[in-house]
Amino acid sequence: LKGRFSVQGVPFGLQLLCVVAGTMATVFPTSQAIVVGGGLAGMSAANTVLENGGKVVLLDKSSFCGGNSTKATSGINGAATKTQKDKGIDDSVDLFTSDTLKGGAKKPEVVKVLCGNSGADVDW
Repeated sequence: LKGRFSVQGVPFGLQLLCVVAGTMATVFPTSQAIVVGGGLAGMSAANTVLENGGKVVLLDKSSFCGGNSTKATSGINGAATKTQKDKGIDDSVDLFTSDTLKGGAKKPEVVKVLCGNSGADVDW
């Protein structure tokens, strides 16, 4: 597919993004960031810009935000969260790590980072 979706060697998606960015800069001249995608990552990025005093425009291809995160019907897992502590729930990063590895995760080093950061991530 290389070159198939390009004009003069520049990928069409990149050209489109430049047009969108230029249009957004005209329509929203005070925005400091454009976030593409209204899923959990995009919303987190946009929120971080706002928390730091910036102005942001968020674009999503759907008529609603959420992306694939809306499919996480069982929630987002975390260990040693503030809510767990407040409710007296005995949980730990080690237990979460063990459960995740038992579930079939193949990269222990990635699982350690995921589980180790999960409490703070959920609390945020």
